[in-house]
Amino acid sequence: MCRNIPHPIARRALAVFSVTALLALLLANAMPAAAQSWPAKPIRLVSPFVAGGAVDLIVRPMQPHYEKALGQPVVIEYRPGAGGSIGAAVVAKERPDGYTLLGTTTGPNAVAQSLFPDLPYHVAKSFSWIAAWGGFPILIAVHNQTPIRSLKDMMDAARAKPGSLTYGTSGIGSVGHLAGVLVGMETKVDISHVGFKGAGDAQRSLLGQEITMLINTLGAHIAQLEPKGPFRPLAVTSAQRAAAAPQIPTMTELGYPGVTVTNWFMLAGPAGMPPDMVKRLGDATYAAMREPAVRAAHAQIGLESLGELTPQQMFAFVTREAERWAPVVKASGAKAE
Repeated sequence: MCRNIPHPIARRALAVFSVTALLALLLANAMPAAAQSWPAKPIRLVSPFVAGGAVDLIVRPMQPHYEKALGQPVVIEYRPGAGGSIGAAVVAKERPDGYTLLGTTTGPNAVAQSLFPDLPYHVAKSFSWIAAWGGFPILIAVHNQTPIRSLKDMMDAARAKPGSLTYGTSGIGSVGHLAGVLVGMETKVDISHVGFKGAGDAQRSLLGQEITMLINTLGAHIAQLEPKGPFRPLAVTSAQRAAAAPQIPTMTELGYPGVTVTNWFMLAGPAGMPPDMVKRLGDATYAAMREPAVRAAHAQIGLESLGELTPQQMFAFVTREAERWAPVVKASGAKAE
């Protein structure tokens, strides 16, 4: 009887092929299973500011939609400090497994790169960019018990006692901080910055009249504005009047076009997140933002759309913003404290 006996080289090749095919089969079965199993536990969304700020106001209306789309709770964790860069640094160091996300903004992911020489992350490259939430103008407001009733009044008071007027923001390196520097530069008045850990702390300080004014994100303070609230708005920094507060003049209208600033907000994660995970989170975000109730809630706080940007477009946007703010930080003389 004649038998076909494989050559030794052929046997080894067959064995290698069999092992390779088996591994490929196992990986093919495992990868979809891993993708389908995410998320298997609650997702932590880090806000780099204190509770009650703009990140809260943006995310709260979307939380039920996120949780329905993902099948897990989305829990906001507050890690404030250094204009948001502390919270951003926390997320940049995390594993890119989709369980730690960042609600970020212009301060920690554009301005901070020029303001903090030892920043432990790159504002664009250290993150996976997921979805654009939108942008706010910066609000300039005082307490309604002060005699300051207009931007001109504020400037006159500042000139009468240079350095005596103080403005509060969400922290060193925040857009409010740098916008305040621009206000001082453009109006030629001397005002002193007081940085807080977030919008809520700055607001409480103005409520107690411990500071002269706020120069901070409109959305975080819109509920406190006259006629129902205790804060008197003087101006906003958007190119046009804010739809949510059309009674407030722009700095451009008041003769200072150099103070045109938008504070944008985005959803990100640690660099290296799987593309399918990024897409799922991005799709869930934009679907939630199309919901009428969410759109109404965002309109009420003055959040304006940036468009449904892709991760690539967001990366390019953030890179441009970091480049835009670099010379402003240098020219202003702003220093990390």
